Amino acid sequence: MKRSRYDRKFTRITRKLRDYPRGRSSQLEKWDLFEDLTSGSSSNLFLGAYGDVAIMDLLGEYGLLAALAKRGIDHPLLDLDLSDAYRHVLRLYDGEVTSGKLAVELVFRRTLLNHSIRPATEKSRPPCLLLEWILLQNPNHRFDEGHPALPQQDYPGLAMGDMVLSLIAQMARVMHLSGIVTVPANLNSALFFLRDYLALSPRIQAELLILKRTVKKYGRIEVAWAELWGDLLEEGTGRPYHWQPSEMVQPLSDELHAWFKGNERYTREMERHNPRFTIRKGVRVRPLADGQVVRDYQVA
Repeated sequence: MKRSRYDRKFTRITRKLRDYPRGRSSQLEKWDLFEDLTSGSSSNLFLGAYGDVAIMDLLGEYGLLAALAKRGIDHPLLDLDLSDAYRHVLRLYDGEVTSGKLAVELVFRRTLLNHSIRPATEKSRPPCLLLEWILLQNPNHRFDEGHPALPQQDYPGLAMGDMVLSLIAQMARVMHLSGIVTVPANLNSALFFLRDYLALSPRIQAELLILKRTVKKYGRIEVAWAELWGDLLEEGTGRPYHWQPSEMVQPLSDELHAWFKGNERYTREMERHNPRFTIRKGVRVRPLADGQVVRDYQVA
């Protein structure tokens, strides 16, 4: 897969920060670099590796804090929830730790890929980082008629998706993990992840690639709401298409890259599945003044 400009930039920064003390924490008098979520033991460090002081320093080094400031989030406050040894949550708020000021929320745990890439043994399932949830929103902005809401959005996005996904990938590489796994909850999220991720199911990958072209034809807003309303149809059958949450993977290790690239069965299944999609005639998205949308019926 083609690497983004952030991938290349962040790789250089990671090399420069190779000896940076990742365990720097306001909660610890010494670096605690050895706790590990796979052991089930509790940790005062995010994912067993990153202290809160280090996280803010690194967000500055990688340019994330400057990018947030350009979007009006001038006083980011970090909140880590490490109460569950297996599932860690990182949140960034603007100015105060309240739900109305939440800008970033990331939920992670370590996992093994739900697929063997060698003859089936426990060791054939590569260690990965599971991204359970990602939220990137600007609580200081509001939707309007020219920038309407997508399904499940409370606030407009931050337009920092590429940057954040590249930073997550760098973090996983530093932790010597083979890849990142996520299960997008909706179609819009799945198309967002398609920039860097591959569906583990070849059928789903083929559908997403075709749906990406459908978005170019109709627009992201139209396709996202049509799928939710049951107006995104399979050509030929006329059946409504609904996204079924499915695993997607960003391969980071050479071995996992090779599994996707050299998997003839995966490629054959993708080529065999070739649906086409359209939006129900006469139905369109109409944005309101406040950026919310309604299902509009157009009479020919």
